[in-house]
Amino acid sequence: MPKSRQPFEIWRKTRLRVLKRGGYVCARPGCGVALTEETAHIDHIVSGRLGSNHVSNLRALCRRCHVLRLDGRHRGMIGEALRDGVVGADWREGLWG
Repeated sequence: MPKSRQPFEIWRKTRLRVLKRGGYVCARPGCGVALTEETAHIDHIVSGRLGSNHVSNLRALCRRCHVLRLDGRHRGMIGEALRDGVVGADWREGLWG
């Protein structure tokens, strides 16, 4: 996550721009899961202090692809995804990026 968050209404508009740009489909190559405003996860390509909320640094992912992204900042999502059945016990094999 970048150093500062956008106000909610601006973030909502940013999310919609990213979703529209991606055609409401998960941006991970080979995935192709259809997304909605409710199901899309907006991922920072470059995260942390070096990242930004600019649309060029954002992509829409399905929950599974977002959870499995190879970035230490995403590890906190694994437990909940395991409980919800989004990923299986072999989740490490699906890490990407």
